[in-house]
Amino acid sequence: MFFLKKVLATIFSPLSISLELLFLGILCLWLTKRQWTGRILVSLAFFLLVVSSAEGISGRILQTLESQYSPINLSKISAQLGQQESHPPIKWIVVLAGGLVGDQRLPYQLQISHHSRVRLLEGIRLYRLLPGSKLILTGGIGFDGPPAATTLSRVAEELGVRREDMILEVEARDTKDHPLYVRDLVKKDPFILVTSAFHMPRAMKLFAKQGLFPFPAPIGHWSPSHDEWFSKSLWPTSAGIRLAELSYHEYVGMGWAWLRGQI
Repeated sequence: MFFLKKVLATIFSPLSISLELLFLGILCLWLTKRQWTGRILVSLAFFLLVVSSAEGISGRILQTLESQYSPINLSKISAQLGQQESHPPIKWIVVLAGGLVGDQRLPYQLQISHHSRVRLLEGIRLYRLLPGSKLILTGGIGFDGPPAATTLSRVAEELGVRREDMILEVEARDTKDHPLYVRDLVKKDPFILVTSAFHMPRAMKLFAKQGLFPFPAPIGHWSPSHDEWFSKSLWPTSAGIRLAELSYHEYVGMGWAWLRGQI
């Protein structure tokens, strides 16, 4: 199921759909008499590709996800917990891995993806601001290589995090798995959840389904380049396509989780 989900997500991504429609349209134009069908398919492919690659459009769609949770404010959390004497201070900082991308022969910091890197750095920042806290790094094996949490822990150790202050959860292979394993570690303790801003809405819904209500710490927000915003907002770019892919992945992921009763 894990492999099938990854394959389907790739096949039905905005860029893939555009190319698939374009391919079918060309086949109709060159190999059949269905000229109107071919023209419609090619036109749809062109329209979808232009809309998806316009950073001003795909970026705004991504912001509908990122804007649902504000950056963490530790002062507000401390005040809230201070009013509830039954709750202990924050002890756990849970960092969701965002995948590995590099060759295993490279240094550890080059083996983790951009999303994993920004999540880990935010987790380490919070760890240093909260004395006595521990990092829970969660992320198992994908298609090959070591668990993502293991590689993240090695980077964290190089950045000064003590090994005894890290707990590795290496069984989770997908977003839906993280709450199941984290629940057994944190029990009823309050904790902070660190993940990418666009990914936070789905993560929070999955954790809530397991009876967990973490303090969200979204990170890695998208923001336009203001000096070139006007000229690039509606101009096709590879960055626009990437933003569209992220939005699509999250909304489809939430739909899939809802159908399976996971949120």
